[in-house]
Amino acid sequence: MGIDWERLQARRAANVRSSVTFKFGEPIEAPGTISFAGGAPPADCLPLARMAEATARAWQTSDPSVMYYGEYQGHEPLRELIAERMGRRGTHISPDEVLITNGSQQGLELIAKLFLEPGDRVIVEAPTYFGALQIFEVYESEFVPVPVDAGGIVVEALEAALQSKPTPKFMYLIPTFQNPTGIALDPTRRQQVIELARRYGVPIVEDDPYGELWFRGGDHGTLRQLGPEVIYLGTFSKTMAPALRMGWMVAPSSLMTRFTFAKEGVDIQSDRIVQRAVVYACEGGWLDEHIAEARIEYRDRCDFMLECLEREMPRGTNWTEPDGGFFIWVTLPSGANADELVKECAQQGVSYNPGSCFYTDWEPKPTLRLGFSTLSREEMREGLKRMGAVFRQHLG
Repeated sequence: MGIDWERLQARRAANVRSSVTFKFGEPIEAPGTISFAGGAPPADCLPLARMAEATARAWQTSDPSVMYYGEYQGHEPLRELIAERMGRRGTHISPDEVLITNGSQQGLELIAKLFLEPGDRVIVEAPTYFGALQIFEVYESEFVPVPVDAGGIVVEALEAALQSKPTPKFMYLIPTFQNPTGIALDPTRRQQVIELARRYGVPIVEDDPYGELWFRGGDHGTLRQLGPEVIYLGTFSKTMAPALRMGWMVAPSSLMTRFTFAKEGVDIQSDRIVQRAVVYACEGGWLDEHIAEARIEYRDRCDFMLECLEREMPRGTNWTEPDGGFFIWVTLPSGANADELVKECAQQGVSYNPGSCFYTDWEPKPTLRLGFSTLSREEMREGLKRMGAVFRQHLG
């Protein structure tokens, strides 16, 4: 008698899926495909030499104790560095309020583990980051989607969601250069969102991977600086490199012990050598200089993509014009199905993330996300030329 692995899996296993689902049955990115799905620094913005030097120094200066278990909340100099950097952005916290995580994605997992019971309701933006939906679904939560417009989450709709019953457990927001839209929450709305959190007793989970990557208009700051009703998630994945898997959570001190225990149950601790390497790499103001240079590159790439969109997209198409981050959100003419069109695009050697990936219902939408950070200008030019030809053929 063989083992029936399907029968043995927990009910929640049915909710475990890829962070992006294309309902096609076959991979869509053949060799040579120009993919606009990426959301990471380009190769020429990765600090390979700096990290190699810092990592070597971390190994050379570490005594044997670093090879053992320890520093469960995180390397104290790294937590001090994070607190200092956030303080310069207007968010004043103590290093004791910082937990080092295996990327901010682990922070989402820990929040879900501590807060979500099956059937709990979570407010999310519509659209929102699919990696968060991926985690919350496994914990059998129910979503309360709230629309966004050019100014960010719609406050009136958010209040209606907070008034709904059962009361949502928390709201998950990406207020600055949101993934997938690139939109930043309006300053007035930021204060209104905080006031709503206080009024209804529903905390905010603020995911802020792009906050430092503004290239027009300056730093928007954080929701966390406006009040302690916020659990804040940050990461070095976008400012340095994703493979570092080095992120952090800022949480009320009353929760820190339990969050640390929860992390210990998952991976015991974050990599102690990498934590030291990040501290060494950031010495002497290097990270500020690195980010300043990257902003110029991202601004130029974004502007180039906007020019290409103007030239290649069919009439009736609209798109966001972000002031930071990695993404542009495209809305095709009414009636378009971006899920179907991506299959046609794949045949022409170009791909993107359909808008359905970023909504809780996963239904086809006339929207798509384009990443401008990883592709060269020539790749963007050629990729959008191919994409535009497909769209014009089907949409006029």
